[in-house]
Amino acid sequence: MSTETSSPTDDFSQCHVAIIENFKQLRELAKSDITEPVQPEIQETANKLLNFYHEVVLNHHHEEEQELFNIVMDCASPGEELQQSTQMVKRLTQEHRNLEKEWKKIEADIKKLAKGKFVQLDRDASVAMAEHYLLHAKYEETYFLPLSARILRDTDLESLGLSLHTRHNLHKTPGYI
Repeated sequence: MSTETSSPTDDFSQCHVAIIENFKQLRELAKSDITEPVQPEIQETANKLLNFYHEVVLNHHHEEEQELFNIVMDCASPGEELQQSTQMVKRLTQEHRNLEKEWKKIEADIKKLAKGKFVQLDRDASVAMAEHYLLHAKYEETYFLPLSARILRDTDLESLGLSLHTRHNLHKTPGYI
């Protein structure tokens, strides 16, 4: 029996583990010596990053903005807690847009590498994007998710985590007729 209590924000925190690993891989890819023909491991990494960004990162941003951020704002107590939440949500949402713009700058090169086509990946832009994402995730983990967990602790929102977990694992969820 586990004595650990789960928080409605646990699924968001767990998602960051994979996001952090993938952006570390982007940083390493940017530092790689890419040759022609493109090395199979470079192609594989680029393909993985491309798929991960579109299947996980964009969905993660959407879920945070449409679900977590709104629920936290709705449940925050008027005053300092609401003000702090509002400032953090604005910051994180703006960071999402900025990170998505940074990705667009390198995406064409990542797509080419994923197809095995030689391209000189913009190392500076790729490393900067990876570093910015890692800082973004660290801010969320260090400041926003703990605040969210405190705000949601005494609510009936355990279903938020269940809802997200079910959606992420829909192919594993048995049907009910």
